[in-house]
Formats: sequence, structure tokens, C-alpha cells
Amino acid sequence: MNALTQPIVADQPLAKSQHDLHNARSLLDATLRIVRQQETTNDPYVISRFGDLHIRIEVAAALLERAEDFFNSHQDDTEISVAIAESHLASADALNAVSNAEFELTGQRTVLHGSLHDPLRWKLHLIGNFRLNGIHPPSVRSVV
Repeated sequence: MNALTQPIVADQPLAKSQHDLHNARSLLDATLRIVRQQETTNDPYVISRFGDLHIRIEVAAALLERAEDFFNSHQDDTEISVAIAESHLASADALNAVSNAEFELTGQRTVLHGSLHDPLRWKLHLIGNFRLNGIHPPSVRSVV
């Protein structure tokens, strides 16, 4: 199975976020090791790039934890759906940013199975439509 054929299991709606976050952290660690060997650790661009990546990963981790709390507490299905969508977006964004930085800073590209099967722009619409217009997304059981 690959990212195009692997479904998200209905009772594990946060598996994709967990997977992307794990990959982002692993790839960041590998990129750090390579950059340290290249002795470019004093370059202001490199320093700020790693700061940015760290923040993106921490935000994704916080949104994942929040979504897990919402899901486990059986709150309103709308809030659960939105929290899961936010988590998916943040973890995919972190993975994409780390992957791009790996190429920018090392010249290497690790092939990772990302969010090819998951229409992230639809999640942006779901979140925005709920927050802006109060239109409830489909139930968490039908979204994931």
C-alpha cells in the first residue's frame, strides 16, 4: 500500500496526523545531522530555518494533542471534526516544510508518503466555513 491507496481507518482518524508528525520529526533530525556535518550551523538563514521548522512541528504536535483530547472526550462532533482537520493540516504542513528544507539545506530529498490521498484544501474550506459562517462540517464519523 502507498499514500494513494492507504485509507484512514474510521476508528483511527488521527493516524495520518501521527504518521506525518512522526515523519516530520525524523526527517528534521536527519537534516540536522547532515547540516551539522557541513559546518553551516552559523549561517543566519540556516539558524532561522531550523527555528521555523521546530515551531511548525511543535504547533502540529499541540494541535494533534488537542484533537486527541477532543476525540477522547466525546465532545460535539463538529468541534471534533474541525480539530481533526486542523491537526491534519498542521502535520502535513510541517512535513512539507521539513521536506523542502531538507532539499534546500542538503541538496537531498527523502521520498516520503505524504498527503497525496488527503485533499487538504477541502479541510481548509471545512474549517473556514465553520469558523466564518457557522456551517457545521459532516460528522467526524463520515469525514475521516
